[in-house]
Amino acid sequence: MRSLKCRNTFFLSVFLVFCWLLSAPAEKAGEARPEVVAVYYPHWHLYDHGVAWKGEGWTEWEGLKAAVPRFPGHNQPLKPTWGCFDESDPKWASKEIDLAADHGIDVFLYDWYWYIGVRTMEEALEQGFLMAPNRGRMKFALMWANHDRRDQFCPVFGQPRTVWLPSRHSARDLDCVIDYCIAHYFREPNYWRVEGGMFFSIFQGKHFVDDLGGPQQTRAVLEKIDARLRAAGLPPVHWNGMVATVQEAVLLQAAGFRSTSRYNVATANKVRPDGTESYEDLMEAHRQHWKRMLDAPLVNLPVVTRGWDATPRCRKEVPWPFPHYEYPYVAVVVSNTPARFETLLRDAAQLVRNDPHHPPAVLINAWNEWTEGGYLLPEAQDGMAPLEAIQKVFGVAGRSQ
Repeated sequence: MRSLKCRNTFFLSVFLVFCWLLSAPAEKAGEARPEVVAVYYPHWHLYDHGVAWKGEGWTEWEGLKAAVPRFPGHNQPLKPTWGCFDESDPKWASKEIDLAADHGIDVFLYDWYWYIGVRTMEEALEQGFLMAPNRGRMKFALMWANHDRRDQFCPVFGQPRTVWLPSRHSARDLDCVIDYCIAHYFREPNYWRVEGGMFFSIFQGKHFVDDLGGPQQTRAVLEKIDARLRAAGLPPVHWNGMVATVQEAVLLQAAGFRSTSRYNVATANKVRPDGTESYEDLMEAHRQHWKRMLDAPLVNLPVVTRGWDATPRCRKEVPWPFPHYEYPYVAVVVSNTPARFETLLRDAAQLVRNDPHHPPAVLINAWNEWTEGGYLLPEAQDGMAPLEAIQKVFGVAGRSQ
């Protein structure tokens, strides 16, 4: 009898180990786990420019709360589990850090806004994240959102958007950008480094290169910046560009960039008559984009988009489906369940393993793009499931599985 019990215990142990192997993150022995990077949109607090543009007390939470459902089953208005919090408060930033780190997210990639010396929306990073007592649990980096800052928050349909701050680049201004980053970010011990360089992404890479005079002129400017950084005792910059095509990647390589990614894949260009697109089609659009970028000369960090729904930025009186498409009056992605999101994450993990360029990270859009439908923070409909999907696929760095 005792021998039988021992045998049963042995087989039960083998079965449990087998089940654990099936559910463990999909990594092959000896392969490094890619870092998981979540885009962070820092627009959920009061800041002076926002008040000047939209009125006293305005934050983008107002648009989220005022959103309306456009069709049956439309999940609007969203109901964040944590409510409408101030992410420039280090207490809230601390909660975000713990939640992200506990679920396998290694880096927050902050959207960063700079317009010829004018900064905006930096409080979430500088007053929140960098002041949080547990900030050492996560890394951070910048993605320069170098597009015109314009009024896309419930704008009048069919009318030109007000441009608040135009985006322009010059070698002189880039020197100022680097000076500011050295003083405020690059010396931080948890600034994200990739292949020995400080990761710094450019949202509109071609715009950046064109303004600096073309790829050769841009390369010369970036080489001078690296020399300045060496003199300051810092590593070079790992310049990353957000691109949609191989041709753009070729341009950025000539300009001295070291990698590419894409901010999101928001449409599969398969809009149905009811104004929606299926997440299944969006998943395939991701896979096709990843496949195309394998032919690019730079390593591409695959992006996984959680969802797309910009209707909280739209005026209620504009009929649905929208008469024609002009951002933010665009199609809504539906059926983006946590299970499908997990499948797409697994596809991205497999791509990383097979890509001969060896991407160091996977990018997820987004941590908190509430008003574009891309969010990982818990919300009433799906709760913690999207975060749990990340943890299932990638595990948690430094923690045995």
